Amino acid sequence: MNVEIPVGQTTSGPHVRVLLATFNGAPWLDEQLHSIFAQQGVRISVVASDDSSSDGTPELLQAWIGRGALTVLPSTGARFGSAHRNFLRLIRDTELGDAAFFALSDQDDIWLPQKLSRGIECLGKLSAQGYSSNVTAFWPDGTRHLIDKAQPQRRFDQLFGSPGPGCTFVFPRSVFQQLQQWVTQNFDRIQGIWVHDWLIYAFVRCRGMRWYIDDQPNMLYRQHGRNEIGVNAGWRAALSRLRHVRTGAYRRDILAIADSVGETAGVVQLVRRLSVLDRLRLVLQVRHFRRRLIDCVILAFFIMVMPRERG
Repeated sequence: MNVEIPVGQTTSGPHVRVLLATFNGAPWLDEQLHSIFAQQGVRISVVASDDSSSDGTPELLQAWIGRGALTVLPSTGARFGSAHRNFLRLIRDTELGDAAFFALSDQDDIWLPQKLSRGIECLGKLSAQGYSSNVTAFWPDGTRHLIDKAQPQRRFDQLFGSPGPGCTFVFPRSVFQQLQQWVTQNFDRIQGIWVHDWLIYAFVRCRGMRWYIDDQPNMLYRQHGRNEIGVNAGWRAALSRLRHVRTGAYRRDILAIADSVGETAGVVQLVRRLSVLDRLRLVLQVRHFRRRLIDCVILAFFIMVMPRERG
């Protein structure tokens, strides 16, 4: 896909440290890094962690070290096996330096030039401690589709899903410091959780901090056959979600997230017990769990069919 990206790197503005997780991303990594270093109104440094790639990704990262402010964390000698674990490693091991803001990046997207400056502006204007945004998904055939996550937040939506792709997240330094300390202290315990973006969102919200979901899409979210998660839409995705629920995995995810961030609200106890009466109580409260009406309806169905196993 041809996207015009400004040449050159901004040397003024707030310093944003970008945490980049890679694994066999050679076909797209160059374009992703060009778009990161072309961000307007900010100074960029990138910290990358590669999960034992075998397709030339490490060599591409090494080549970029001399072209921009990029460092690569040393290999741990073992595979992380998921983007979640790779991002946890990045959060734990990234040096803060003098960065005022921190952002997460996948290896295969295209950032629009104002992505980071827009996030920083929203954080400041709204006194928010976490930021994410809508994205424009795109496919090799040129198809584009807006992924809209910017519905009003609900009291407990952080316990039932993420606010959108983690590659849109931006944090002020003070919040990232808290996140880094928490990840470091709980590193082994949170390895088994499914996705980092949901976990981070719950961490911020459950500590009473404000999160803003921007309705302006600031990046192109590449879809291809090797996405670890990608756009969760269509009948195949629906069947996959249903299988996730029917095996008990979704309930385990909810409880693992809640336990990890220390959330003990009554809704967690209802999910843990999941008696017939508990299910009915959850269904009656479902508007507090998801942001869109259709997602509330789907979750109500999931609550009724998820297996009751010991949490």
